[in-house]
Amino acid sequence: IALLARKGENFILNIEENFCLEVFANRDLRVANILKALSNLNLINMSFYELFDEKIYIKFIYDNLINKEQKDKIYELLKECLKTNFKMTKKPTIKKDELKFDLAYSKNYVKLNLNSKDTKGLMAFVMDIFANFGIILSEARIKTVRQRTRNTFIFEKNELFLQKKDEFIKSLTSE
Repeated sequence: IALLARKGENFILNIEENFCLEVFANRDLRVANILKALSNLNLINMSFYELFDEKIYIKFIYDNLINKEQKDKIYELLKECLKTNFKMTKKPTIKKDELKFDLAYSKNYVKLNLNSKDTKGLMAFVMDIFANFGIILSEARIKTVRQRTRNTFIFEKNELFLQKKDEFIKSLTSE
């Protein structure tokens, strides 16, 4: 992974089984753009890791089988989506009790668990909110099991987030 990130590879698309997309990018990548571009596919797993030199690695696994022609179209769509800013995704239903914060997770990081009903565009919406609040992810694990998401986000704890935590929660939730 580190060697590919250093080489400047952007995307690896694997279609041998379920569609799998691996992304190597700068930390400021709007992940929501990728999620919105592929919102017609069913995301079942997403892993996000902070690497080095402001680089990140993200692996998306979809519950879709993709043929070679579709793979080529997706590759072109992905290249295009990095240049585009999509509109905010429609707000999904997220209840306050589906969010669990652990502000004491560590000295420098906050842990957020989001366990909610899976809906199209949910992760794109969440990533938009993170970007709007300047939240810098260090790690994320997204999993969908039986129409429910089981998501964990770990991000930098800073004074601005602590001041705007209630506003952040209000932006995420629909209650």
